[in-house]
Amino acid sequence: MSLRQYITIMLIATVLCWTSWVFVIINIDPFEARALSFSFFYISLFFALVGTFSVIIFGVYSFFLHKNEPMFRSVQKSFRDSLIVSLFLTILLFLQGKNLLNIWNTIVLFAALISLSIFFIFNKKSARV
Repeated sequence: MSLRQYITIMLIATVLCWTSWVFVIINIDPFEARALSFSFFYISLFFALVGTFSVIIFGVYSFFLHKNEPMFRSVQKSFRDSLIVSLFLTILLFLQGKNLLNIWNTIVLFAALISLSIFFIFNKKSARV
């Protein structure tokens, strides 16, 4: 798959995910919704954020970092980083929806996701050695 095909497919999928999220927002009443409705909300939001952040972070990587590494490494990094950021924001929104969000939960969640990110970085480097 070429880079142009990847970006095109990612943009189309992101637009479809945002469309499904808007569809969920418009058609589901949060006061009468069940757990399945909320899961549709959070899942569609998560995938929409992953696509959006993946394209944005890839653009930042390719524009600002002029390394001699292959382009697929930048795609991998941007997708991994977008998964982590989207997971963080979706969990924060879920906790806020359940009235469980406070500063301590946010700090613990942030530390856990930073640890996960560091694990992925060092796991890749140790596998290459």
